[in-house]
Amino acid sequence: MTAAEISAILGIVGTVVSLAEKYGPEAYDTVLSAIAQSKSGTGPSDADIAALFAKCQADNAAIQAS
Repeated sequence: MTAAEISAILGIVGTVVSLAEKYGPEAYDTVLSAIAQSKSGTGPSDADIAALFAKCQADNAAIQAS
């Protein structure tokens, strides 16, 4: 792994941690779900994308209400 790859990973981890601290575990779960779907060999289905979008909307509503 190169220094640039390590730096990119640390940047992403830092962003995810700050989102989870600011907005709660919902943001963390959503990011993990998106990463898992992007790692699949076939990619997410239309239903997966729709479900992730709905989760993001629900997370946003919860964040805005807090």
